[in-house]
Amino acid sequence: MPASSHPNYSSSALAKLPIPELHDTVARFKAAAKPLFDDAEFEQCVAKMESFMANEAPVLQARLKERADAHENWLEEWWNEYAYFTNRASLCFNVNYFFGFRHTPQPLSQARLSAILIDSTLRFRNVLESGELELDNIRGKPMCMHQYQYMFATCRHPGTERDDTEIYSREQSNHVAIAHKGRYFALRLPASGVYADRNTTIAHIERQIQAIIDSTEELERTKSIGVLTAALRDDWYAARECLLQISPDNAESLRIIESSAFLLSLETAAPATHQEFSLACHCSNGVDRYFDKNFQILVFANGRYGFNGEHSLTDATTDMRLCNTLVKDVESAASLPLFLSSEAPSSEFSVDELKFEFSDALLGHIQRAIDYFDSTVRGHELATLQFDSFGKEQIKKMKVSPDAFVQMAMQLAYYRKFGHVPATYESASTKSYSRGRTETSRSVSEHSVQWCRMMVDHPETTGLHAKSELLKQAIVNQSQFTAQCAKGSGIDRHLLGLEYALLSHEAKPEIFTDPVFLASRHWKLSTSQISDPILDAYGWGEVVDDGFGIAYRIESDSLHFNVVSQRMGSKRLCRYLSDALMDMRFLLTNAHKQPHEIMAEVDAVASVLNSIKLLSSAPKSPVSPRSEAGGSASDDSLHLSEETRFRGSFSPDHAGTHSLADELERLPSSEMICALETRLSRFVKESLYWALPSTS
Repeated sequence: MPASSHPNYSSSALAKLPIPELHDTVARFKAAAKPLFDDAEFEQCVAKMESFMANEAPVLQARLKERADAHENWLEEWWNEYAYFTNRASLCFNVNYFFGFRHTPQPLSQARLSAILIDSTLRFRNVLESGELELDNIRGKPMCMHQYQYMFATCRHPGTERDDTEIYSREQSNHVAIAHKGRYFALRLPASGVYADRNTTIAHIERQIQAIIDSTEELERTKSIGVLTAALRDDWYAARECLLQISPDNAESLRIIESSAFLLSLETAAPATHQEFSLACHCSNGVDRYFDKNFQILVFANGRYGFNGEHSLTDATTDMRLCNTLVKDVESAASLPLFLSSEAPSSEFSVDELKFEFSDALLGHIQRAIDYFDSTVRGHELATLQFDSFGKEQIKKMKVSPDAFVQMAMQLAYYRKFGHVPATYESASTKSYSRGRTETSRSVSEHSVQWCRMMVDHPETTGLHAKSELLKQAIVNQSQFTAQCAKGSGIDRHLLGLEYALLSHEAKPEIFTDPVFLASRHWKLSTSQISDPILDAYGWGEVVDDGFGIAYRIESDSLHFNVVSQRMGSKRLCRYLSDALMDMRFLLTNAHKQPHEIMAEVDAVASVLNSIKLLSSAPKSPVSPRSEAGGSASDDSLHLSEETRFRGSFSPDHAGTHSLADELERLPSSEMICALETRLSRFVKESLYWALPSTS
């Protein structure tokens, strides 16, 4: 029985997703689209919208209401078709999302870590399917559990014009697929579905995983089945049909992969940097993956681990429930004993390698997929920003929404790079409704565009207070719009529903082909936030060829971004983001100050720069043996003396400079100087100009 079919997970008690009123949707569309276009082209779009609302829309609205009466969720089927099943783009690059988890407290071998993860996942599945999983809620408000029925034992299949997803029974899926060095294996589980105590189960699974690692010879990439799933959907469909027709054994091996509870990838890569880790979780080399699976757990050779989720029927927020369990169990593994090599292996856990036969035609499909994969990787740029200067707590002290604050930073960064604000998508959850998923929170408003122009085009013409007030209003607008979306009162899903309510013989209203209407939802910035301390990486690809996919996390004292684009300048946009965040904090915390106070702070920063240059060039005192052994009072005095010299370079009347000192003291001296020079330049070239009105 699928998990959400269990009575405990029924969504029937939740309200149905509402259908907004036509006049409300029109008003919100006008307000959201107007700032993106010039007056002439916008007015042409408005005329078509008003004609549509006066003629076809009332009939289509009535059909929507009839559909809402007959369905648990009027949007669900249409959204799945529009966003996923008829989308012919690559799942790897354009659909799936990834997580990378934080470091384990102590290193674990790849086999040990994999065994813990498999055991944890299977136990989560048992709890879920027993109906004992605690229901999702946000601040006490219940959320829909429907997506959980697709968490395990599901697989997406490519089709000629649309894809579909198959759900396998517990009997069909009582195994885990393992990918390693281009080959696939099936880890068979106890027939009863009941596992021994945790220590024993992990020991038995670990032995099986270690045997795979020790004995597997790498398969040449030109025989990789997994890379086919990263191809464009039409290409994967043709390749899959070819593979199935070669032999019954191929069909059986593929069925075992696709019907597995989930897939675990034993990666040979050992990502070292944060950016390498994110890229490895995103796509790796495309070999030890099967992107159509409901989810893939990724275990790297150096003990890092992550998650890759197929997005058509589940959202990342749903999978985070499982991911938190995985990380908790991994981090408690220090108390588990290592397995004893003398223990007899359990016959209930066994591994079989899955074999495939190849034809010239299939090898041609694989080479085509490899060429596509490699060229797509080369054509993309993934960049990460770990911004440690401040985070949620300091933003809240500025009395603004942290999420909306970050949304404005992305608009300012984009404006500085490209000279305009683009159509921007932020995902808003509607899971408080039965079978709800998401709505588009359109982040751009008249106030946000005016603010970006004020900040960039002519920063000297207005003072800090005016810029600060406009920013605050833009933030309020974004927060209010997102709240409306969560209540089912957005724009885009309603407009999609009106379009899908057309009958096959009816002509498409002119509004749906209008260039401005289409451009207003061409999401050059596709953004979403998941903030959880278990994450060290999170992201996905762009949704339009000339856009960016920006995943972000808002932590207490830091902000994190994963930016992906088709060589549009992801790394440079991260630099603009860092600048925007610093400038916004300066703006909101200094708007009340007079120009002479700003000048005093600039002087203080210059003084700090000079002091640090002197400190960094001064010879360092040798460390005495007694200091190495624990130090003495005189040693402590020397340290305090140098700290006093550093802090003494700040004006005692300016608390902001002391905060800057706290930030910079954590950096090596060379990085301190670089940070100060950058900061001083920004203060003088931009920040001070904002505070001093033009004299021309």
